Amino acid sequence: MVAFFFVQQVYTPKELHELVKLTMAIFQKEPSLATMSPPCTVVGDIHGQYRDLIRILNCRHGNDVRNVERHEKKFGFASTRFMFLGDFVDRGSHSVECICLVFALKVLFPSQYVLLRGNHETKAINFAYGFREELLNKLGAKDGLDVWEHFNEAFSWMPVAGLIGGKILCMHGGISPYLTSLNDIKNIQRPIVDINDNKLALDLLWSDPLDHGNVHAINENPQFLKNALRGLSCTFNEQAVKECVNKLNIQLVVRAHQMMENGFKFYADRKLITIFSAPRYMNETENKGAILKVSETGAVSIITLKARKNGVGLFFLLL
Repeated sequence: MVAFFFVQQVYTPKELHELVKLTMAIFQKEPSLATMSPPCTVVGDIHGQYRDLIRILNCRHGNDVRNVERHEKKFGFASTRFMFLGDFVDRGSHSVECICLVFALKVLFPSQYVLLRGNHETKAINFAYGFREELLNKLGAKDGLDVWEHFNEAFSWMPVAGLIGGKILCMHGGISPYLTSLNDIKNIQRPIVDINDNKLALDLLWSDPLDHGNVHAINENPQFLKNALRGLSCTFNEQAVKECVNKLNIQLVVRAHQMMENGFKFYADRKLITIFSAPRYMNETENKGAILKVSETGAVSIITLKARKNGVGLFFLLL
């Protein structure tokens, strides 16, 4: 049903409904704060870029960085734990292939793959930014709409944050003034059909760090301000991140949600990092993508993905 090389996939509505049903049943058994033990790989926004998703799934690090063109007996997708930070769909032209691939991997390797919810895994957003239209085009109006509704039902059950080794907190958007302990996330009730119904979940999917040029970014007091750019949720400054890390007794916050020229960017004295995994985003920019590797000992390395064939770079950061 799903190939690990690039080819136009053809799915029947029956296949898609069955895949969604199986995946949703797994989500329903998972906590709102998913957990994973290192070593593992953290992946940011994919946005329908199927070729890049396949590259990511087959990346190795250290002296063995490679992508799917270099065949191995056992590819990375079958031997590595992955935590995805959401935004699988919309923007790119292969959202259906991307979400089917990660859902299939979740069914095949349920404990090996954590799929977090991004803001594009919400009905109001993927109605407007490509996923719904792609399903209608590929399946026809009636079947496409039915499958789209079913996918969004599954999205409503997805975990909203993940914790790696008890020390690295991951989410799609960012921190929140409503986040005072990890139990706050654990206590989030799902399904969340309308993300606006839960303020903490909304921020975990939507919030952003204040730009370094903002006068409030380096304020000595923790600050959460209205997110004027998004029109909902909040922005937060460096001190808010540092206070959150101390309060939750963690080392690092890993989030996605924003395109970064180099695929990643640090914030708050390296207490937070943004990871964006879609190089040459929407075929409109020359940005790199990036993924984050967490070793068994807690060392963190960043693999950058260039927007060209065989383009994989490696950058190391040790915590």
